[in-house]
Amino acid sequence: MSRLNVFVWGISMMILTNCASQTAQNSSEEILLETRGWKINPLEEGLTHYELPFHYLDEFKSYQNVNVLAVDLKKGNHKIHFYNLEVADSVSSIGHQTPDAIAAINGTYYEKRANSGNSTSFSKSNGVLIDSVEAKPGTLYYWKHEGAFYMDGNTPGIIRGGNSEYKSLKAENILSGSPLLIENYHLSGTHFARNIVDDITKLEYEYPDRHQGVRHPRTAIAILPHDIVLFVTVDGRNPKAEGMSAKELTLFLKKYFNPKDALNMDGGGSTTFWLKETDRSETGVINYPTDNKKSDHYGQRRVRNGFIITN
Repeated sequence: MSRLNVFVWGISMMILTNCASQTAQNSSEEILLETRGWKINPLEEGLTHYELPFHYLDEFKSYQNVNVLAVDLKKGNHKIHFYNLEVADSVSSIGHQTPDAIAAINGTYYEKRANSGNSTSFSKSNGVLIDSVEAKPGTLYYWKHEGAFYMDGNTPGIIRGGNSEYKSLKAENILSGSPLLIENYHLSGTHFARNIVDDITKLEYEYPDRHQGVRHPRTAIAILPHDIVLFVTVDGRNPKAEGMSAKELTLFLKKYFNPKDALNMDGGGSTTFWLKETDRSETGVINYPTDNKKSDHYGQRRVRNGFIITN
């Protein structure tokens, strides 16, 4: 068995904790394909793409299309970069423009225009503070910075907090998001959206209980022990890929990956997953962004921030 196959086998056994019992004849990858509908695409040492393509999930009674990039920061020489743009651009464009980029994904909320010019998120890139949270407590957008993903050197972390907590971090790269889905294995995301009305769709769109209580495309980041970072996209707004609520995404991550911590980022039309040298689309986008309402690989939304994985 090659070093790459050994790695893929090892990380599969580590993070896919709910696979069926392994037989002497089947590898972990075969069990995964047969019992869970997942596909494993090893990219290189320390980097694996997991895909659940248009699979019906009994627990949610819906079809889902999920892409997960597992980055093992203790193997290979991969780096996670936080990008911030003055002018919004597509995830694929940023990926193509970045030397040695292997993958790219969208980042977090950016509603300055909708929020009277006030930032709803905390952002720090390469030691430079880009945005502090300016949304006021009790206002419609204040909930959007409940947690933050950070890189302290090559060590990842997710914490709960606000401006004071994020500013006190010594990490050079920090990006907030919301809601926190999993905190030290506690399933916080299962009770973020409350049942405060009979029909949450009657609430204002940005109201947290509606925004996170209904199904949308989702982007999330999760951290496993031993510095393995998962970048997750869930497609939605499609009968064959219906999307998830925050509660469903929390339960999904728990069932298949059991991360120590997980954080929801911006989703909806922003959810985009780009891979270098893929033959799925001319742009390199492998999921199904929804802004063109065509359920293809070309409906990207221009975003202001995100993540790039490089060699």
